[in-house]
Amino acid sequence: MLQGWIVVGTSFAYLGLLFAIAYYADKRADQGRSVIASPYIYALSLAVYATAWTFYGSVGRAAMRVVVMGAGLAGVTTAWALAGDGHEVIVVERESQVAAGASAANGGIIAPSRAFPWPGPHMLATLARALLSSDEGVSVRWRIDPELWLWAPRFLANCSRARYLRILQAKLRLARYSQEKLHQLVAETRIGYRRLSEGALYLFRSEAALEHAWQRAMPMRQAGIAMEQLDAAGTRRREPALEGARAPLGGAIYAPGDEAGDAALFCRELALQCRRAGVVFLHDCDIVALDALDVTVKELVTRKGRVRGDAFVCALGVMPMELRERLGAPLPVYPVKGYSATAPLRAPGAGPARPGIDEARRVTFCPLDGELRITGGAEFAGYDRAQRARDFERLYAVIDELFPGAVDFARARTTACLRPMTPESTPRFGTARHANLWFNAGHGHMGFATAAGAARIVADLVAGREPEIDLEGLRVRRA
Repeated sequence: MLQGWIVVGTSFAYLGLLFAIAYYADKRADQGRSVIASPYIYALSLAVYATAWTFYGSVGRAAMRVVVMGAGLAGVTTAWALAGDGHEVIVVERESQVAAGASAANGGIIAPSRAFPWPGPHMLATLARALLSSDEGVSVRWRIDPELWLWAPRFLANCSRARYLRILQAKLRLARYSQEKLHQLVAETRIGYRRLSEGALYLFRSEAALEHAWQRAMPMRQAGIAMEQLDAAGTRRREPALEGARAPLGGAIYAPGDEAGDAALFCRELALQCRRAGVVFLHDCDIVALDALDVTVKELVTRKGRVRGDAFVCALGVMPMELRERLGAPLPVYPVKGYSATAPLRAPGAGPARPGIDEARRVTFCPLDGELRITGGAEFAGYDRAQRARDFERLYAVIDELFPGAVDFARARTTACLRPMTPESTPRFGTARHANLWFNAGHGHMGFATAAGAARIVADLVAGREPEIDLEGLRVRRA
């Protein structure tokens, strides 16, 4: 980004040159030798006009007032990208602080190697079992739920092998691009968020399950993502905390390029940088409606008043159907409930040194400076955010099998969160009914992994630029 004094100095120098040319032209005209009659001057005049028009047009875009809805991972990273492009940015958030929703409970892993779609042939049997039991961490609550009834057929339609592979390519493309943009963002801002950059371990309880997963990961390896297949002994060498594990261990896949960190801390530190860059955050602002003229949104109506803007970005997580209708987008985003606990380790070094997932039990763990973040569960239960002690018992049991006695579960801080999931498990970008309202929504369980790239995509779309990656399979679909 250019320094302000360079821009101001260049502008005055340019104006000075124009005045000098005008003065010279007047003197020539007084002498009867007008410069306007020269073909060279005519060509130069056209060039100056075209340059001025282009410059004015780009400055006009840069001077837009952009209102971002949502102060989670998607919203804060988008605000940062927009501010970096020179926009005046206002962030509207219904909660009293940044990263108060799903971003606060994020598992913490940033894993391009795990950019697998949720829908696929494997999910048909999983969902069938989920209707009867929640032992695998996936459960469906029997209730009258019209939104689920509309969402589920679209999800099931994506479970074919052909659609799975198409979605995989789109999701992998976004995850890799996002990690690249995350590294650029961190280098630029130097924010700290308990980053872990020594890879992640994906654990399997049998050699057969490991081999199946290794074959499933072939598209990732073909795309250039580094992976190592480890037997049980190699897994323990890579993660010594597993030496005393009571759980059976068939081996692991180690992805050295995957990383992790505290998503909420990342959000809040980046929000501080945003504020220093002039971004305004409006908290405790529930969105009531949009004030639009034809296809152009003029103002966002909140319970605290109206917020005017030239452009708007929806970076909200879970949105009730009524709100989606007000925003003019048929976004098929369903809330998939998950559980998150952050518990202190009983002694320094007692737990794992790197993040990972128990693939058999679908439980994620991530060390965070003397604590362990534990996440799991995929419950189709509508907008219910309630949590009970027994909801965490399965998570604790899995971690205690892997790292016996390492974690003080009695002192855990717990929460239930709603992940905004599309039927493809990929986010959506672009516009719908309104030409100046862009969407950055539906990141599901990979919000941390996709946020930085998504922010750059949306900033480019707002500016009228072509995004740096192909958005095939990632665009908002108009009704």
